[in-house]
Amino acid sequence: MKTVLIALSLPALALAACTTGDNVAPPPAGFDASATQFTGWVRVRGEEFQLYETEVQLNTGGATPCVSGALPRNLQRASGDMNGQRVRFYGRTRAWSERGDSQLLDLQGSQVSNLCRRDVVIQADRVEVIR
Repeated sequence: MKTVLIALSLPALALAACTTGDNVAPPPAGFDASATQFTGWVRVRGEEFQLYETEVQLNTGGATPCVSGALPRNLQRASGDMNGQRVRFYGRTRAWSERGDSQLLDLQGSQVSNLCRRDVVIQADRVEVIR
C-alpha cells in the first residue's frame, strides 16, 4: 500500500510544480541576460511581451525559445501595434524568482506571468521598432 501511495504522490508533486511556476529554464542560447538591449521579434500578449530571436521562431509560436518581459504599464498597454515586428527593447533582466510566492512579477505596473517559462524576464524601459 505504501508503494502505491508514493507512486500516486509523484505525479501530484510534478503537477504542483507546474502550477507554481517553478518549472523554468535558462534563457535561449545566445541571449545575454546581462545586456541592456534586447533585439528580436515580438509577440504582445496583454501586459506581457514575448521576444523571439528570429521571425521564423515567432511565427512557429510556442513558449520556446522566447523570453518574456514588459514595459511600464501605460507603454505596455499601448504596445499592441508592434506585435509581429522586429524591435529593440532597452532595460535589464530580472530573476523570475524575485516574484516570491506570487504567480506574477510586477514590472513597473505590468503583471508578467512569464509565458516563455525562463528564469529571467526583461524589464524594459523603452522600445523601438526596427525598420
